[in-house]
Amino acid sequence: MHLLEYEFFKELSTQEQQMIEAASKPVALPIGTILYYEGDVCEEILFLKRGKVKVYLSPESIAAGEMTLYYIAPGEQCLVNTFSTVTADKALASAVVDESIEGWLVPREKILWLINNSESYRNFKIELCGRRIGTLMDLIKSIKFDQLDQRLLNWLYVQGKDTLHITHDKIASILGVSREAVSRNLKKLEASGSISLSRGKISIAE
Repeated sequence: MHLLEYEFFKELSTQEQQMIEAASKPVALPIGTILYYEGDVCEEILFLKRGKVKVYLSPESIAAGEMTLYYIAPGEQCLVNTFSTVTADKALASAVVDESIEGWLVPREKILWLINNSESYRNFKIELCGRRIGTLMDLIKSIKFDQLDQRLLNWLYVQGKDTLHITHDKIASILGVSREAVSRNLKKLEASGSISLSRGKISIAE
């Protein structure tokens, strides 16, 4: 995927496309790289070509374990990154490279130009915001209303991987529950055929 392959670029003139492309900065970062911390002010928006980014709340900000909000895949963008960049306000969460990434960083000035001049870009952002808010609402409902086994299963799915290498202690810390409760409910999910367990590893059933 090339930067100009994003659908909204098609309505721009060649000169306008070149303006945006000239201002953008190619980026390639390895797994584990922090893109921004909660409280940072973003100055650019990431247009992802390859890889995956995790957006999360840190243990310090919620007095519990780390909480994953959502993942960003190629062709998508981050709601937190967008709002921080457009408003020049502090980011409400942190983001880390979950799978090595390649892409482009487009500066605030050009993002504001796109918002003011491209209806297609505005529609792209509105649709994105709607999807992200829906994801966050599902997460909130899960935390508030679901039984622990369903919360566990939802959390496992949100990680975006078929197999997770993680301890029961770590999951307990993330979800803010006891290790015993995590182990008991993981066994329940295994008995239902939703997952399979082995030492330090959880696999989600297809």
